[in-house]
Parts: sequence; C-alpha cells; structure tokens
Amino acid sequence: MNLRFHRQTILPNYGEAAQQKLLNSKVLVIGAGGLGCPCLQYLVSSGIGLIGIVDGDIIDISNLQRQILFTTNDIGKNKAVTAKEKLKDIHPSTEINSFSFFLDGKNAKEIISKYDVVIDCTDNFNTRYLINDVCVELSKPLIFGANYQFEGQVAVFKMDDAKINLRDIFPTPPKQAMRCEEAGAMGAVLGILGSVQALETIKLITEQQDYLYNEMLYLNVIKYETIKIKISKKLSDMRSPMLGNTIIDLNVEEFIEKINNPLVQLIDVRNETELPKVDFNCTQIPLPTLKENIHLLNKEKEIVLFCHAGIRSLEAAERLQDEFDFQQVSHLKGGIVKYFSMK
Repeated sequence: MNLRFHRQTILPNYGEAAQQKLLNSKVLVIGAGGLGCPCLQYLVSSGIGLIGIVDGDIIDISNLQRQILFTTNDIGKNKAVTAKEKLKDIHPSTEINSFSFFLDGKNAKEIISKYDVVIDCTDNFNTRYLINDVCVELSKPLIFGANYQFEGQVAVFKMDDAKINLRDIFPTPPKQAMRCEEAGAMGAVLGILGSVQALETIKLITEQQDYLYNEMLYLNVIKYETIKIKISKKLSDMRSPMLGNTIIDLNVEEFIEKINNPLVQLIDVRNETELPKVDFNCTQIPLPTLKENIHLLNKEKEIVLFCHAGIRSLEAAERLQDEFDFQQVSHLKGGIVKYFSMK
C-alpha cells in the first residue's frame, strides 16, 4: 500500500484501481497562473503520472497575490520552468515536462497530441479557442476554467462522439474582454476554480460517475450561488415544437425589434457585475434569483430573456414555462455578446 495516497484510496468507489489510473495518466496544463498554480498542486499531489506545463510568461511581483506556487525570489523567472521545480518537491515521482513558451498555431497540435487530458488555465480568448479547436480535432478531453472578478466557470468537454465543446456555448470570442489587470482578481477565487478543475480532471480519469460531463458550472462566490447547465450540441435548438415547447430563439435583428416594444418585457438574467452593460432599459433578475423575483414578470407581456451567450437565458426560459406556466417566452440566441458584435 502506498501511504502517500492512502487517504484517497480508502474513499468510496475509489480504491487502488482508481489510483493506478492516475499514475498511468498524462495531463497537460496550459497556463501556470492563477488557475494553473492550484490546479497543478492538487494534480501532482494526487499522483498524476505525467504532467506537462505550458507557459511562456515571466513571474512578476503582481502575480504573487494569486499564483501561489511562486515566491518573491522567483520574480523574473519563467513560470513553466519554475512551476516544475516547485512541483517536484511535492511529489518527486511525478514526471513533469515544462514548455517555456506560449501555445500557438504552430506547436499546439504536436504538444496536445501527447497527453490524455488537457486543462485550459489560460486567461486570453485566442488561446482558449485554439486549445478547444485542437482538442476537438484530436478528440482530447478538455477541462475549461475561467474567472471574472468574483465569478467563475468550469466545464468538462469529453470530446466523445458528439464532440460538444466551447464553441457550442460561446461560438466566437468576444471582441472586447477585460483582463485581470483591468477587472481585478482575487487569489482565493482562482484557488477555488483551479481546485475544481483539478478535481474534475481526477474524476474524469478515475471514471467517477458524477463529473461535469458536457456541463458548465457557474459559481458566484460573493453569494455562494451555483448554477449547473447541461450543454447540447445545438444549445439554441434544444426546444422542439414536437414536444410542445414554444421558446423562440431570437436573432439580433429580431431582438432589436423587441427593445422598444411596449408589449415586451426584457429580462437580463446575468449577475449584476457582468459586462458589457446594455444600452437599453430592462429588468435584471439573475438566474439564481428567478424564483424569488417571479412577481416582477408580467404574464400579459412577451418575456424576452438574454444573458452573456444564450445559455442561462435558455435555462430561464425553460423554467418559466415548466415551473411557472409562462406561455410567451423568447430569448436572444448567442447572448448579448452577439448583440454588441453586430452593432
């Protein structure tokens, strides 16, 4: 018995067989920053056999507040190389490959092809979509994580036959997005999200039943609100007239026509802090608070819902029909990012 991993192996439905799967696994972590640091620490300590780390960035003093693998003495060093050195002290038997450069279109396929599971811990959209698209092509499971201020998202894309992926949630990158140096970032929030990414990776590798299989977890740590949404290949087409559903998917042009219609009530189901802010009048009811604020909706009007990318608005539309018997419900396909991209 390996005493190092004893506390894991005695867990229900885990055991030595699951631990052996971790020891045989090869995991690639792209980004050794706020998400990557806690994710890497828990992966190494859990007994992953081979870990690859990709990051061309240099450690800066502003990183130390949230990138907890690094210390003041590491300022000026490459993140991937330094992370490898630190992680070897946690579990010397884990093989670690460091790639001290950024992932790009020239190297992504070659690097990703050598690993069983890929974890996206990056902080820019171009790299996120590159990772996603290569994982789709190579059928590599992808663990996605993202943070904005006090909120975060984690998803697991298994890339099985349906190949559900990031583009089924967010078809295209937003034209404008605030980076953490503009929006701010809390180290403890990133620690939670990075830990969830590590946990979902472990659950996937050890074939636990209840991992985020093609699901997106939304987390707001201020109010400790969570939403878990199932992702379909064509999320906007999930409602079928044959099933008696009447949710209408609006394109941007149709949505614009609704904005000043007195027979329409526009509902923003995003959280209060989310950007971009809209340039028209609406009622804001974050999805987790829908039930307690149902009195704010007018059944005599058509309810038009929108969110960031169309996922939560569809979830809200389903609930309004199924739980509260609303008949006239529509939502903005592609979300408010689609609206602003076409203005």
